[in-house]
Amino acid sequence: MSAARTTNGSNAESEIRELFDARTRAIADKDAAALAAANDGAIVVFDAVAPFVHRGAETNARKQQWLAAYRTGIGHEIRDLEITAGDDLAFCHFLVRISGTMLDGTEVDMWVRATSCLRKRDDGWKIVHEHASVPFDAETGKAVVTSEL
Repeated sequence: MSAARTTNGSNAESEIRELFDARTRAIADKDAAALAAANDGAIVVFDAVAPFVHRGAETNARKQQWLAAYRTGIGHEIRDLEITAGDDLAFCHFLVRISGTMLDGTEVDMWVRATSCLRKRDDGWKIVHEHASVPFDAETGKAVVTSEL
């Protein structure tokens, strides 16, 4: 991950950075429970693939389906992470590269744009909102799915 910026001390930055590192490890391990541990119970996710909106516990089932759709491990590389954090509220935006081979043999190697909003809870930072998107070509209306930025 590249350098992050914060508006308060480095403690928030390091805690949030560790949360994202833990998520990357959970994806590599295909561990849905560890992946869900970063989420607030009332999380709202705007996803890049249908269903485009899911909330709360249904996000856990959605993550399990996503992990299970891969035959191989899943590459998850975060780039250009920027963190803005206050005492109990933070937002981050970054690029994330997803790669691997799906059960049907489809090779995935693409960049996704992402924004995460977090709240500081008694048990640490939790993601309360997440938004992922794929760029599209305005002339054709088709997604731009590429491994190159």
